[in-house]
Amino acid sequence: MFGIININKPENYTSHDVVAKLRKILGIKKIGHTGTLDPIATGVLPVCIGKATRLIQYLDDTKAYKAFLRLGIRTDTFDISGKILEKNTVDFNPELIKKYLEDFKGEIIQTPPMYSAIHYKGKRLYEYARKNIEIDDIPTRKITVNSLEIDELKDIDTKNPLVILNIDCSSGTYIRSIISDLGNKLGYGATMENLIRTRAGKFRIEESFTLEDIAELAKNSATDRFLISPLNMTSLDIFSINQEQLDKIIKGQYFHINDNIYPQNSKILLEYQGKPCSVGEVRENKIYPINVLI
Repeated sequence: MFGIININKPENYTSHDVVAKLRKILGIKKIGHTGTLDPIATGVLPVCIGKATRLIQYLDDTKAYKAFLRLGIRTDTFDISGKILEKNTVDFNPELIKKYLEDFKGEIIQTPPMYSAIHYKGKRLYEYARKNIEIDDIPTRKITVNSLEIDELKDIDTKNPLVILNIDCSSGTYIRSIISDLGNKLGYGATMENLIRTRAGKFRIEESFTLEDIAELAKNSATDRFLISPLNMTSLDIFSINQEQLDKIIKGQYFHINDNIYPQNSKILLEYQGKPCSVGEVRENKIYPINVLI
């Protein structure tokens, strides 16, 4: 079995839970997800099957989310599943929210939340958080927020209105941190109430499958309905090869190309008769196989 499944992750499942469930449904061990999604979150989680796992690092890693933030509430995890630290009455001002959202657009430096899986001195940050150990020098990261806009406002006549945001960003972005930082700028706090990943690279939620969908289709031997060829889903250029070149790839050998059409040491996806067969690396006028898929 080979390909990628666009899973719509259910709430209260970890990404690892999804992989474990799919192993049981499909009866295959070689499965890997393309990026962690918090248990509270739902939405797009591409999962690579079989040797397609070798392409995870080459998939487009930009993300898009619909984020639900509750104003006036601060929690230790930056989301509603955590311990409530403060609950404040909100002086609701949508224009002020829009103004502060501008501060999070473009390339910014972000500090991940304590309740995250980031490694710090041999342990996950959440391991320190659960023991009430404070870390003052959490490693920051550079992220890019391509767009950040208000989609909808709800409960505006209550003490704690709900703001729904549409966010397009780079991989590694912690939406919880953006929400918490926004709440701090507003002065009364904010926490993430819900999160839906609407896109991961080229995979969109409108084309995703639930685990129940996969189980039913697999039961009826209709895996072709949900298995997606990685051919057009990576960020790599595609290079078509012939039978002679394919034979060399299978043996782990390089082959020559006539022109230096690609930059040195660049990676390309090799395909034969419409099927991906290897990732190749360009060195001078030769292509070397580095991740053979067949």
